[in-house]
Amino acid sequence: MESDDILRRYTSLPVAIDMLVRKCATLLPYRHWVDENDRRALELYQNNLHYGFVGAMCLTQAAETFHHWQVFASGDAGVCVVFDRLTLERHFADRMHFKARPVQYMQMREIETIDAADLHDLPFLKRYGFRDEREFRILGYTVEQRPSLSFEIIPGLIRRIVFSPFTHPSLVDSARIALRAIPGWSGLTVHHSKLINNETWQAALSGFVSRHGTVYGEWIEIEFEEEVPDDTKPSD
Repeated sequence: MESDDILRRYTSLPVAIDMLVRKCATLLPYRHWVDENDRRALELYQNNLHYGFVGAMCLTQAAETFHHWQVFASGDAGVCVVFDRLTLERHFADRMHFKARPVQYMQMREIETIDAADLHDLPFLKRYGFRDEREFRILGYTVEQRPSLSFEIIPGLIRRIVFSPFTHPSLVDSARIALRAIPGWSGLTVHHSKLINNETWQAALSGFVSRHGTVYGEWIEIEFEEEVPDDTKPSD
């Protein structure tokens, strides 16, 4: 369901556990990102401002999609950490070394004419073809070189954790117990995505058939006898 008050971070269970245990989230370097255009934007940003480190965390404003699970949290260890958007934006408002804002998607003809007065806009520009991701990016930067940069997880920042629809239900039950056993997270809400196996949706499909009203019987298979050539007929 689409909502403007939450942000989703698709990741893996080990990353989520690290986040809960340390009560911190880590921004990693951009060097190994798949999108070379995106890497180039952050490289130019870092070089021109002479930063020793630039890293980011990518979230999405979009509703849950099969695409996000497949690309960013594949397998039975995939999870989605759901953040409260208002709390997160307040957390980074006017904060040194961090910027948090939605990504702006530009077409080729627009990028050459966009206002370049603020170089801090550069890490938040992506090609229009990625617009369906509806990315919200947390950017971190420091003068000194470092492998990563973390920010603390304050109360109310995480609303819930959702397990991938590909995770077996019994694993979700065990993981829920383990996550809630982490100090400070006894009340954590943990769900299992029903994107590909939703009882309500399937019941509605049955209702669709019921509303149709027409009952079709089983197909009747009719066997036809194979025609046997008549050898008594005179040949040409």
